[in-house]
Amino acid sequence: MQILKPNDEMIVSATAVALVYAIFNGATPNFADVRADQKGNTNTHAATKMAAITSIAAVGALALIGKSPTVFTVGGGMILFETWKYHFANYGKDGTQENNTNLTS
Repeated sequence: MQILKPNDEMIVSATAVALVYAIFNGATPNFADVRADQKGNTNTHAATKMAAITSIAAVGALALIGKSPTVFTVGGGMILFETWKYHFANYGKDGTQENNTNLTS
């Protein structure tokens, strides 16, 4: 049983995307700082994990209240993207090398 109309699903999905972005923006360090940080920083990992869990709860609540799989799918995609972005922020352009973290030279 679907409660939301297609137009309303898009509005709630956009709200879910904005909510996930706001949660990651507030709960994780600045993205530029993560890029320049040492590889494998446990504080950044913990912040990203907590932002992902919080986002899952928020998107799940929106999807359950609206009884909309579209909201769940779009919000879940945004959670995956933000988690991926912060998780791999420390790697070089080919994905295997670390970024240059020597800021004193």
